[in-house]
Amino acid sequence: MRFLDEVHPLTKTNKLSSGYINRAMEILKQQHPEIGGLYCCTMGGSLTFPQANGPQWMQIVHDGSDHWVLVAKGFSQPNYVLVYDSMAGSNWRSKHILSCISSLLKTPEKEMTYVIKTCQWQGNGFDCGVFAIAFATSLANGQDPAFSLYDPHELRNHLDNCITSGELSPFPSTLCRVKRTRKELVVSESVFCHCRRTAYMLPSREWKMIECEQCMEWFHTMCMDNFPVNENDPWLCKVCKS
Repeated sequence: MRFLDEVHPLTKTNKLSSGYINRAMEILKQQHPEIGGLYCCTMGGSLTFPQANGPQWMQIVHDGSDHWVLVAKGFSQPNYVLVYDSMAGSNWRSKHILSCISSLLKTPEKEMTYVIKTCQWQGNGFDCGVFAIAFATSLANGQDPAFSLYDPHELRNHLDNCITSGELSPFPSTLCRVKRTRKELVVSESVFCHCRRTAYMLPSREWKMIECEQCMEWFHTMCMDNFPVNENDPWLCKVCKS
């Protein structure tokens, strides 16, 4: 996972590290303090993003492997979480990213709903972070990236100049006048426990889950202080027990 704190020089082909992503989000937060989220992206590695505040929020998230994606809420479709992925296919479902989204959203409902936006695809295997920053900058400036056609030859130069100046301006683009053949995907995902996360778990005991026999809700070990020693024993959550 590319979780490095330093802002390494931008080359023609390097993938962006977390240091570069964090610096870009820091600048966006300074320019748009009304937008929630924009947390240190390394929180996503341990799935510990706090709930994002405010009617509008955004976050660049790592997929736990080698890819960056922008997620946002409160913009063009305010009732849904929007996913802008420059490599999204028809069967998109990143369990790691969905868990991060659920932490940021923390919906009280049984499901969260997200939309895979038909944004521009990258034409190589290393520009995901650059596109994620370009998408975020467009959204912050009132432009929907789904309708923008970015100039891939100018993205890195523009980003480098922005990071150097400490000010992020919209990336070189034109209005996409040709309707993309891909359709937006609207998908729902179940969430559980007090933390309202998805069922995706990291490989540790804290993430193990148990079902309450009365309300049939699932809870994490780390979220309950009355978690049984024997996971097969009958168990009631605090609410049902009271």
